[in-house]
Amino acid sequence: MKPAITNSRFSWCSDPEKSAMAFLYTEPDMPQTQYQIPAEIGEGWFRSIHLPMNMVIRRGVLHFKPDVAGKLLPVATIEERFWEPVLCVQSAKKGRVVLLDHDQQKEFIFSHNNALFEHIAARNSLVRLDASDTIEMTTLIIGDSVLQQLLGEEEARTLLEALTVQSVPATRVQKVPHHINALFHSSISDQLTGHISKLYIQAKVLDYLCALSQYFVGAARNLKPESGIEARIHQMHDDLLQLKGKVPSLNELAATYDVPVRKLKEGFSALYGKSIFGYISEVRLQEAHATLANTDVAMKIIAINLGFSHVNHFISAFGRQFGYSPGSLRKKTEARYDTPLDDPA
Repeated sequence: MKPAITNSRFSWCSDPEKSAMAFLYTEPDMPQTQYQIPAEIGEGWFRSIHLPMNMVIRRGVLHFKPDVAGKLLPVATIEERFWEPVLCVQSAKKGRVVLLDHDQQKEFIFSHNNALFEHIAARNSLVRLDASDTIEMTTLIIGDSVLQQLLGEEEARTLLEALTVQSVPATRVQKVPHHINALFHSSISDQLTGHISKLYIQAKVLDYLCALSQYFVGAARNLKPESGIEARIHQMHDDLLQLKGKVPSLNELAATYDVPVRKLKEGFSALYGKSIFGYISEVRLQEAHATLANTDVAMKIIAINLGFSHVNHFISAFGRQFGYSPGSLRKKTEARYDTPLDDPA
């Protein structure tokens, strides 16, 4: 099977002639690569991974200096060609991204509560980033033939229609529930490597595609709307993901969202596959992992934000989930950033 992408060219706006990168997809994985931007603006990295089912996923993180806060900065022009039309999904866990599509002559803005969906055969886009906050962005590229194999022709067609990107080219920004975007953003693990890492990512991506299809295709087919209890459980889920500190007790949650305790427990498990507190703990520890890997926020502050009464409780919970301590992760991250980058050839 041919790879979805035939060739790509990234031209960094800081110096498009000297810092452009062009690559073919005979060796599709791109290791973690530094953004070619001036040090006075910030620093960051991105990586690209080709999955066994012929999908490509990318992750990018960029931290800006305080002096450029509030500015909308052009970062790169991306030119790509594909073997067949692809569905390209882009979502920002943090920050705001502005994409100017030169071919369609339109500008699209997306952030944490939505996603950009493109159905395209080629790409020629300028990426601009809001420097008010750190940018964490994930991109998925999947060919039409693969989408049809996974979902079936009718379901794939209905999904594209529900996203209003059934023609080529077509681009739309759609609001996506937080719990679906969270599946997407958690798809890449920094600690797994090799084939196990790809298997993990692919499983997460398939979960995301299932949730995305269920949400948009269900709405398009006018399936039975969710009950009032389901709506309140979804609202509770989204509210808890935004909450800092201690999670309210089950009785407090039941009273707040006017759902009986038993129905709240059973309904949440049916919708999200885990208990309320198990799910929130896992999400929060994933966020703590990202904070430890990408910032210098003190471990005590992270523990408080997660609702732990003592930092030692946080360390124990982190170790149970990831198999190593938060201190070892921070040391590994500090060592990576302390290592000077080689000068480009």
